[in-house]
Amino acid sequence: MQYCQTASVALSPTKWKASIFMETLETLFRSFETGIRSAKALKPKQYLKSIGLEYSDLRIGFNSGQFHHRKTLESKDAFEKLGVITKSDAGVRDDSFTAYTVFGRYGLIFPLLDRNSRIVNFFALRFDLDEKKQDYLNIEGIYPAYPHPLTKKLYLAPTVIDCASLIQSKVLDQREAVIALHDGELLEQHLEVIKSLYELEVIIIFKR
Repeated sequence: MQYCQTASVALSPTKWKASIFMETLETLFRSFETGIRSAKALKPKQYLKSIGLEYSDLRIGFNSGQFHHRKTLESKDAFEKLGVITKSDAGVRDDSFTAYTVFGRYGLIFPLLDRNSRIVNFFALRFDLDEKKQDYLNIEGIYPAYPHPLTKKLYLAPTVIDCASLIQSKVLDQREAVIALHDGELLEQHLEVIKSLYELEVIIIFKR
């Protein structure tokens, strides 16, 4: 559980709009990418190494759970609208603090994209719990991205981690692509991908 002070300087309407615009999943993920490169991020780096993934080759971030600290109240409201923090009923030291539950706290973060290559969702792997936990922020987007329209062979991996492992292996040839199902489930956007690949010849589904 995270606690942070809610006292902040009020913003003008113009600055409020700018704050909402700035607090996006895109900007947040860039901060997570900075986080994984931090010298303090030893555990996430060690875990990635243990499962054969390299953050230098893939888009992977680390969420320490502190991205909302020292932010204005307006920014925190924007984060709430994005779904990455939610107010908690946990006790606090005084009334100037608000408790928040943070999505994917102390977890590895993978971005899911829409057809315009914008980040619309996060997959979080909380590796440091006694029982590892995997979460999606919502049900939107494709990991790692919408394939090239000239793709001929498409692999469907059951999870984001399986998908990332195949990408990391560098075995995909030209005009081959892989996307991750939503924890093994085929959603509408996956069907949309398949229908959009007019030269698709083969679909290979990996089973768990």
